[in-house]
Amino acid sequence: MSVLIVAGLDSSTGAGLARDLAVMAELGLPARIAATAVTAQDSAGGCLLHPVPGAMVAAQIHAAGPVRAAKLGMLANAEVIAAVAQSLPVVPVVLDPVLATSAGVPLIDAAGQAAMIARLFPRATLITPNRPEAARLTGLPEATAPDRLAAALFALGARAVLLKGGHGGGDEAVDWLFRPHAPALRLSSPRKPGTRRGTGCTLASAIAGHLALGADLAAACGQAKAHLDLWY
Repeated sequence: MSVLIVAGLDSSTGAGLARDLAVMAELGLPARIAATAVTAQDSAGGCLLHPVPGAMVAAQIHAAGPVRAAKLGMLANAEVIAAVAQSLPVVPVVLDPVLATSAGVPLIDAAGQAAMIARLFPRATLITPNRPEAARLTGLPEATAPDRLAAALFALGARAVLLKGGHGGGDEAVDWLFRPHAPALRLSSPRKPGTRRGTGCTLASAIAGHLALGADLAAACGQAKAHLDLWY
């Protein structure tokens, strides 16, 4: 029943592997990890990044053994992405396309972004971009309608999209689940004041955890949204 977590180490522990492992503990699921990078992050938004060599990332994934689902977070560069694409087991995969820190420091370059789209979008069961990430991935404005953003992500190879609404305004935080040949599913919760790091990690990890427990995609997304609301 283990879940494979492939992500970076955030020295602040507010996001990345530390947050992913906390989610698995909250769900009562064992986790296996493959670290893609070591970062040094501080409260002022500074970030130093040291990627793990691709061969080492692949070795970690192979050493993880059998798992029921996988969550992919920060992937650092094209070399790491190629290693992940070649090594992933055939299980449901949730890809959180992490492109920058909460403070806006880039965490992947243009070549890495292109590799993510080409190598991992077709492989992932679900991708979970927020609006800024969806805009950067597609080249469309952030204000583009959710269904158009999703259509552009499908055109890039995505199989299902959870477009997160945490960066929006209003009293509700609305996420939209888009799947081929199914109606769009609206997932809403009251918008909470302030901000908290690690919300994207929490949501994607919880989805992967519920998929490992046997939930279908819509149910896993709904249960993960509820989990995020309780944690936040």
